[in-house]
Amino acid sequence: MIKFFRHIRQNLLMEHKTSKYFKYAIGEIILVVIGILIALQINTWNKQKEEHQLELKILEEIRVNLNLDLKEIQEDIGIMAEINSACDTVKTYLKTQDSPSNQFFINAALLRVTPHFDPNTSGYGLLVSKGIGIISNDSLRNDISLHYERLYSYYKRYEEERLRFHALHSEKKLLEHFTPTYDETHKYYGIHYITQEGFNSLKKDKAFEKVVSAIAFENSGVKNRAERVESSILSLITSLDKEIKVLKD
Repeated sequence: MIKFFRHIRQNLLMEHKTSKYFKYAIGEIILVVIGILIALQINTWNKQKEEHQLELKILEEIRVNLNLDLKEIQEDIGIMAEINSACDTVKTYLKTQDSPSNQFFINAALLRVTPHFDPNTSGYGLLVSKGIGIISNDSLRNDISLHYERLYSYYKRYEEERLRFHALHSEKKLLEHFTPTYDETHKYYGIHYITQEGFNSLKKDKAFEKVVSAIAFENSGVKNRAERVESSILSLITSLDKEIKVLKD
């Protein structure tokens, strides 16, 4: 093709048709510019298509991660509800009963449980590595960033505060009176065994009742924050489902 155009230019020059030569040269330049513009546009379309596919892939992975997070946080909320119930039950039992029971051992074991939320962040990590601006929906982009950068971080702080309280106060007090024992039927919590003599001593320990109340207080604060995380996850999954549907259409 280049040889063809060169041959035409040479013929025009040989025939001394200078004006036609310049007109042809200008026309050839215009054609080249148009070709370049078309090539650039095609390249832009291809790049946009690649970014579109990458955005879809990232959003789908984040949605998968959030579904796993939702299951875990809901399990933790359920466990924390059991812990609060166990705190009330233990305090009531000490006031109304004269000897320990197997259920009392189980409830005492629950007082040592501190659920830990470990979010799945592979999708968000991929988003950050590729640039968060790849998400075209401004509102969704802000919600995702807020959820991972602030909400999860804030919830982790609540968990860490509860762990510090547990290490400094509740753990020591519980081990002062109870003997932790592994039990296959309660493998997640085990049981906290106490003798009759130990039970009699425990009933007189006013500081223990305060620690149990504090456990419920600390646990309730984390549970409240966990419920906010749950609500955010549910809202974000709904937004992701809508955006993914738009990107696929």
